[in-house]
Amino acid sequence: MWNRAAGGDGSGTGDRHLGALLLVDGMVQNGGANHAADSCSTDELAAAAVGARYFGMGDLAGLIEELPKAAGSSDDDEAEERLSAAWHATVPDSARLEAAFEERLAAAPQDFDPV
Repeated sequence: MWNRAAGGDGSGTGDRHLGALLLVDGMVQNGGANHAADSCSTDELAAAAVGARYFGMGDLAGLIEELPKAAGSSDDDEAEERLSAAWHATVPDSARLEAAFEERLAAAPQDFDPV
């Protein structure tokens, strides 16, 4: 399921939310907050924030909503460093995302396409 969502496949609500969240997480983990802010559309960032809330991570959703402050066109020169540090403190590795996914899958398996 994880790989399917990361590839943008899967039509279930959970699959779509996971895919949106993994897209932004991957961008931040690999290139920093400014990379995600510059590379993702407003709709992609909004979908990732909704996905984070779906998985019970309101704190991460708040960070996603702040990512546009780290864009190259932003006047906030310290946003990239601040938001990247906050992201890595909130999601230091994939363990938190995996745990949230497993919890949601157990609670609402119908939200995910079958394997």
